[in-house]
Parts: sequence; C-alpha cells; structure tokens
Amino acid sequence: MKISLNKQEYSRYAEFLDVKEHNICAAEIYIEYLNEHYNDITFAKDNNDYLNRFLSCLEIDKNDEEFQAINKTCSITKIEELDPLEFENDCYYKLINEIDVKNDNCRLLKLKYGPFEAFVYDELDIDEKYFAEHTPLGYFKKSFSYPAIIQNETIWMSIIPHEIKTMAEPIKNANGRVLVLGLGLGYYLFHILNKKEVISVDVVELDKRIIDLFNANLLKYFPHQEKINIIHADAFEYLSKCKKQYDYVFADIWHNVGDGEMLYLKIKPFENKFKETQFDYWIERSIIAMIRRQILTVFSEQLEGYKEEDYLKAKNDNDEIINRIYFYLKDTEISSFDALHNILSEPFIKEMAKHLFKL
Repeated sequence: MKISLNKQEYSRYAEFLDVKEHNICAAEIYIEYLNEHYNDITFAKDNNDYLNRFLSCLEIDKNDEEFQAINKTCSITKIEELDPLEFENDCYYKLINEIDVKNDNCRLLKLKYGPFEAFVYDELDIDEKYFAEHTPLGYFKKSFSYPAIIQNETIWMSIIPHEIKTMAEPIKNANGRVLVLGLGLGYYLFHILNKKEVISVDVVELDKRIIDLFNANLLKYFPHQEKINIIHADAFEYLSKCKKQYDYVFADIWHNVGDGEMLYLKIKPFENKFKETQFDYWIERSIIAMIRRQILTVFSEQLEGYKEEDYLKAKNDNDEIINRIYFYLKDTEISSFDALHNILSEPFIKEMAKHLFKL
C-alpha cells in the first residue's frame, strides 16, 4: 500500500484519526453508563436536567476540554425523551406483549425499562465528512414493558425500541421471494408478511428451541401463514447449498456489533453468488463503522512502517479482519484526501466486505 499525502492532506487525514478516537471515547462513555448506571436516574424535569444527571452519574464535568471535544464530534449530550406510543402502537408489539410461555431453557416473557432508564433506541447516526458517530440515547418518563426470549438467563431476543427502529428500513425493502436468516421472535417476519409485494418467505433458524417456541405460541397470530416456510438449518450451510433464487435476503443472526462483524463479513460474499438478489443486514451501519475503524488502523500501521509479514498471523477476530483488509488494499495507492475518504465511505466498505472472505 502506498500512501503519499501532502502536508495539507495529511492534516485532514489526522482529523480522521481524531474523530476515530472521539468515537471510541464516546462509545466507552455510553457503555459505562448503560452497564453501571442505566437505572440511576429516576426523575428529570426535562432533557437538560436529564443530561446534567447523566453527567453527574459518570462524574463528568461538561466544561472539561476533553469532554467538550468528544461531545462536539459525537453529540453525547443529545439525549431525548421518547414517546412510548410510537412503539406501543406497533401492531406486532401489541399482539404478543401479553404472552408468557416457557419451553425447556427458552422462555418468552415480559421485561421492562424503568421510568427514566436510558437505552440506545436506533442505529448510529454517521456524519459523512469525517465519519463522526452519534449514538441515539433516549428514555421514557414511565415504565415500558417489552417481550423478550430468555435462554439460560441471557436475553436472546427482545422487541425493544431499538429493534423496532432498526427493522424499519429492511421491512420497507422486502419484496418478492424473501429469505430471512434468523427467526427470533418473528418481528421482522410478521411485518413483511403483511406486504403485498412479498410473495413468499423462507426463514432459516439454527436453534430448534426457538422454532418450537414460535410454532407453539406465536405462529397462530401471524397473517398470511401460507407464505411462511421455516427451515431448521445453519445459515451458512443453507446459503452454500441453496439453488433457489430469491429477490431479497435479510440477515439477522447476531446480537450486536461485537458478535456480528465476523458473521456479516462471512455472509457478504454470498452476494457474489446471488448476483440478482438484494441483501440487507441488521445494524449494518454500525458494523460498517467498526470496519472503518479497522481500515484506519491499517492506514496508521502502514505509515508507521508495518510490512506484509506483520499481517500473516492473527490472535483474534479483530486481527484477522485487519489482516484481510491489508491484503485487499495492499496494491492501492492513496495520493489524495478524496481517495482516502472514498476508501472509508459506506459504498466502498460494502463492496470490500464482499471479498474479504471466500465462499
């Protein structure tokens, strides 16, 4: 990889690195709050009062220069009161919110957000200039219950505001013969079945307990059951052997970015096999943000003098992805800010992701 930037362009490249560090610092602030202080606030007069209490919980001085720099980039102080009716009026949410069933180690029950409890309610908002990341954080003034699947004392799937918000675009895009990877509680399936543009839906689910729970307790509430075909299989094996043609594929077999990035990168190459099929992925924008950080890591390492042999071994998934990014980009010449910006853009990363792993 050849990186040759003039002084002005290098200064702009350094801005990418500053934004990357601010993105990471902001994420750490959110993680600390959501892990350790999520229910510390039990009352707030308005959003500004909530913000002050939020910062107090974290012992952050909003006048601190470092915090102000991070906040300027990532808008940490933008925390919103949400209207519960936006989510409670969702037809699927209303349908199953009263169900409480148990199936072996798998249980469907109701959990809740307490009044003023903070949570992430949507995908990352990305600024396209230097790719600053804003995490939408919100709260309700009153208690908000939601259905969830618990497996071995761990939340496996839940119909929370984040789920409802992040499914909106894939629901809108579904059409024709649809393949869904991951059943969960069937939220996505329920909504696309109601679309006249959707002809049929094959759902691939690995966990037989989820399928059994769904068939016994949820399927009876679903519209247009004649469109549904649930397949007990591994998503990768199914895609590898599949001869059927689909118009649209939606992948949702991960819980978060942490366990989703590698799975995402291993599904993306199937787009090369199903060339006429549109693929969508749950929380793809957040996964792309993680890949963008790894590209910047490769750039920094190259400017520090890393050689090809430094990318031959990996201790973990992060190393493996960075190594593969390097070999994908190793013959690339970057001689302008625009070229650098293009490599960090969403369209470029989506295309690169189709080639990092082989089928």
